[in-house]
Amino acid sequence: MRSTTKTKIIQYRDGTSSEREDHIASEKRLKIFSNNKEILSLLCTPTMVKELVIGFGFSEGLLKHNNKGEQQQEWCSERIEILWQDEDIEVHLPIDMPEATATLTSGCGKGVTFMLNEEMSAIQDDFKTSTHTIIDLYREFQKKSELFRSTGGVHSAALCDEQEILVFAEDIGRHNAVDKIIGYAFLENIPMQNKILLLSGRLSSEIINKAVRAKVPLLISRAAPTDIAVETAKKYNLTLIGFLRGQKLNVYSNPQRLIK
Repeated sequence: MRSTTKTKIIQYRDGTSSEREDHIASEKRLKIFSNNKEILSLLCTPTMVKELVIGFGFSEGLLKHNNKGEQQQEWCSERIEILWQDEDIEVHLPIDMPEATATLTSGCGKGVTFMLNEEMSAIQDDFKTSTHTIIDLYREFQKKSELFRSTGGVHSAALCDEQEILVFAEDIGRHNAVDKIIGYAFLENIPMQNKILLLSGRLSSEIINKAVRAKVPLLISRAAPTDIAVETAKKYNLTLIGFLRGQKLNVYSNPQRLIK
């Protein structure tokens, strides 16, 4: 499936109108089945679907690395069946999902979470980086947002080390973009410790929870955090940075990881 579609529009500029063709972001319904029972339906951009499903499972605590850092066998990518329908995408998982109550989150695209009450462990690391490195990485991050420049209708996320962007994803839902990053890292056995997670959208509590479960020490966006997001970041030792624009940024929690 394509990540954009074309449509005819009437464009008004300086008192005159003209007909033109415009690119808009594609929005598809993703249905997740566990042993042929539908357990979740969400809206997404139809790219990196397998990564999105794996990342969502990891973010919700439904799968974890074992003691050797390898993924659980039942979530092996070869066992996940994806059916591309005309309007929907069906993903069939060969596992039993736990009974849980889904909670509608503040994420766009009808974000949900199953485990708001699950206790998480604080991030333990000695990671440090400079504000200069952060600013340079975010500048490169914004250059990669081709789908946003084309449609203006998606969010972006990226995982970086101090040298470069390792993986980049876009989606109509900011939480979906993060899950795609987490899922890619999980499938490729890329440790997220001592890494930096870059976002384009608002820093809400469910985004913080995803980063904490993935053990990412540093989370950065050009947008603002919520109050619960800041409280959660402080509690779990996550360094949270918002309003990164040009040479300016705000540090909301755990500034010990930043050096000049």
